[in-house]
Amino acid sequence: MKRIFHPGGSVITGSDLADAVLVYAEALSHRRQVDVVDIPVVGEDGLPGRAQFLIGAASQLVSVTAESGSSELIEPATADLLHRKARNHAALTTAWLSDELESPQFDEFDY
Repeated sequence: MKRIFHPGGSVITGSDLADAVLVYAEALSHRRQVDVVDIPVVGEDGLPGRAQFLIGAASQLVSVTAESGSSELIEPATADLLHRKARNHAALTTAWLSDELESPQFDEFDY
């Protein structure tokens, strides 16, 4: 499970779904476009629900691993749709999601 943080708060969803949202948001940002995505989430009360996000050029999303009392949220059709849309809009590859990397690598930056 992963928690997606956005300017208004955060939601918990499945790991594949969270990754797909971020990949699609990145692809849209390269094209300066936006879209609304709808994904399943686990509410604060632990009950299943849905969340809609406006994503794209101005998206401010962060996804982190989250502990949840619920089982992993899986909705393959939604994750596949988001990945397909990302491929259709991609201007650049998303190297941070390659199988060789477990997380983004920021070693080359000076802070």
